[in-house]
Amino acid sequence: MKTFVYLIIALVATSCLKPADNSYYILTSGRVEITQADIPETATVNQFTEIKVRAEESNDCWSNLNFELTQNSSFDYTLEAFGVFESYGSCMDVKVTGDTTIAFKPTSTGIYKFHIVKSETETVLDSISVVGDI
Repeated sequence: MKTFVYLIIALVATSCLKPADNSYYILTSGRVEITQADIPETATVNQFTEIKVRAEESNDCWSNLNFELTQNSSFDYTLEAFGVFESYGSCMDVKVTGDTTIAFKPTSTGIYKFHIVKSETETVLDSISVVGDI
């Protein structure tokens, strides 16, 4: 919802810059909805495990969807998706998707928490239980 409000403010601001023109242009970046995040239940310390993530937006003005995995503390992470919004006044209703696989390598045993920011209003908590070498 915040992204939508920022886009409206930006559209209004840019439309006032050229009052003689009937066209406008906007270029901004913003958060994109994460539609799927596959985090394994278990992992082994000092070995890579794959975190798979998919994000989507509903129109073709969005591009360059990318993902950020931020470490908040030793066992706490935040996963977010971002993209670039560029419009000359209209956007076609075409689904834009992005996906990635993050190679995650835990360095200690324990429970690792992942805050997955699915949208402006929804954050999901998931975790990986990391065990010692087998």
